[in-house]
Amino acid sequence: MWQLRFWTYFLLLALSLAPVQRVVACSCMRSHPQRMFCQSDFVVLVKVKKMNTMNEYDISYNVKINKIFKVNNGKTYAALKKNILFTPSMDSMCSARFSLGETYVVSGYTVNDKARVSLCGLSMQWRTVNRSQRKAFRQLYKHGCSCHIHYTPWWTKGAALENTGGKECLWESQPGPEHCQTNFGICMPISGGCSWFHTIAYKNCIKEYQQQQLTQQKQERENSKFRLID
Repeated sequence: MWQLRFWTYFLLLALSLAPVQRVVACSCMRSHPQRMFCQSDFVVLVKVKKMNTMNEYDISYNVKINKIFKVNNGKTYAALKKNILFTPSMDSMCSARFSLGETYVVSGYTVNDKARVSLCGLSMQWRTVNRSQRKAFRQLYKHGCSCHIHYTPWWTKGAALENTGGKECLWESQPGPEHCQTNFGICMPISGGCSWFHTIAYKNCIKEYQQQQLTQQKQERENSKFRLID
């Protein structure tokens, strides 16, 4: 009997803790780099120099700002001039983490005259950012801020096209060309709506993706033939 009571208590304890674990976990909405650029108060290129523990809620990073890609207003500019980025101290609050000495492109918001960043914004090591995205940060993303990028599971693409009337950029999940649209896609206004801007890098990525799909389909047909013979 005591064993039954023990396992009943253990099960109830586990169930009571489960919702707490879900609540405290950091959760960010899936967002294209262009949308993060457009929706932020600032986007800057910084070199991280030092980390400081402010209190139990915040840490800060002393940075050198190498380039300002976007700044919304004078208040945000004044916050950036302090060369300090604030972020929550706890991972559960979506704390952004940076390596000292590294250069990042980051986005964030101004709160109480402080430039704040989080895991849910841009925090990309600059050395990993491809040439197309670097040009987009410098020049092109800002021209597409009136457009909406619609994340679309690949199996719902047809319905999404019908619902959006072809006026939004569909960011297709895997096995769609998600990586092409993430790494090379720029959603730009066109007559009657918005569409992915077909740069050379974007077209080459899509072409390579389509070729991989054809190769995979051919291999699947060959495998199917062998299974029928067996």
